[in-house]
Amino acid sequence: MTGNRSWLIDLDTSIKSSVRFADDSVIRAEGAGKVLLTRKNGKPVYMHNVLYVPTMRSNLLSLGQLLEKGYTMNLQKRNIEVYDEKQRLIIKAPLARNRTFKINLNAVEVQCLAAEGTNEKEWLWHYRFGHLNFRSLCQLRDKNLVKGIPDFITPSKVCEGCAAGKQTRNVFKHYTYKRAVQVLDIIYADLCGPFDVPSLGGNKYFLLFVDEFSRKLWIYLLKEKKDTYSCFVQFCCMAETQSECKIKVLRIDGGGEFNSRDMNEFCTGKGIKHEVTAPYTPQHNGLTERRNRMLLDMVRCMLKAKGLPKFLWGEAVATATYILNRCPTKALPNSTP
Repeated sequence: MTGNRSWLIDLDTSIKSSVRFADDSVIRAEGAGKVLLTRKNGKPVYMHNVLYVPTMRSNLLSLGQLLEKGYTMNLQKRNIEVYDEKQRLIIKAPLARNRTFKINLNAVEVQCLAAEGTNEKEWLWHYRFGHLNFRSLCQLRDKNLVKGIPDFITPSKVCEGCAAGKQTRNVFKHYTYKRAVQVLDIIYADLCGPFDVPSLGGNKYFLLFVDEFSRKLWIYLLKEKKDTYSCFVQFCCMAETQSECKIKVLRIDGGGEFNSRDMNEFCTGKGIKHEVTAPYTPQHNGLTERRNRMLLDMVRCMLKAKGLPKFLWGEAVATATYILNRCPTKALPNSTP
C-alpha cells in the first residue's frame, strides 16, 4: 500500500476496498495499480496490485500477500530477502527495532510524456533526426543515404529547441597529428560527466569512443569513473572482433580515469599506444570535443523541445549516438559511419 499517487502506473480507481489493521482501525483504499522499481543494477521490476491509500504517510508491504502472489522469501540472520516469480532478488532488508523490516525502495515516479505532433514534413524529419541541421538532412536525402526523406524547402524559421539547447565554444588552432588510414587505427576516448541528475538506470557518466577513420561512435553509460577501464576492455574486444582490425592508438586527455595501472598494463600488453593531450583542455582532443558537443546539443534539444525530464538524458544520448552514426560528416560526405 502507498499514499504516493505519483508512483502508481495504470491506476484503476474503480477498485475500492477497506483495510483493517491489528488495532481494529480501518482505512479506505481508493484504487490499485503497479509500481515500477529499479534494482541496484539499474534494471526495472514491476510490483503489481499495489493499493492506493491517500491517508497513508508510510508505505506498507504485506509479506503474506507477496507469498500468495508467488514471491519467495529467505529469512536468516535478522535479514529478509524477497525474490520474484523469476527468482530475481528485488528486496533485501534488516530487522528493525520494532520487529518490522524497513525497506529502502527506489520507485520511479510516473511521467506523462507525450510528443506534440506536426504536419510540416521538414520539421518532422528535423525532430526525427534529433534536431540535425537541414544541410545534413538534405545530404542524406540527395545522396540516397536514407530512404523516405521527402523534398522540402529549408525553413527560414529558427528551431526553438535548437536555439535553447545548442551552445558553441571557442576552439584552439589546428594541431597536426598522424592520421588514420583504416578502421581502428586511432580511437579517441573521452569521459563526460558527472551529470547533476542520474539517468533512468542510475548512471552519472557516459564514455565516448570515436574511430577517426570511419567517424563511428560508441557510448557506454557508467555509474562511476572507476568503470572506465572495464568498459574500454569490453569495447576493445568487441570492436576488434567485429572489424577484424586492431586498435593501434588510443588518443585521450590527461584525465586520471585513463591512466590507471590496469589501463596502462592492458594497453602495453595489446601494443596500443597512448597519446595524451592536456587535461581539462578538450580543444586539444578536437574530434571527441566536437562529437561530445554534437551529442549534448542533440540531448538538450530533444529534452527541451518536448519538455522531457532530465533523468532521460541516458536514453537521449543513446538515441543521438544512433542517429549520428547514420548521418554524413565533413570527413565522409558521401557515406555514413
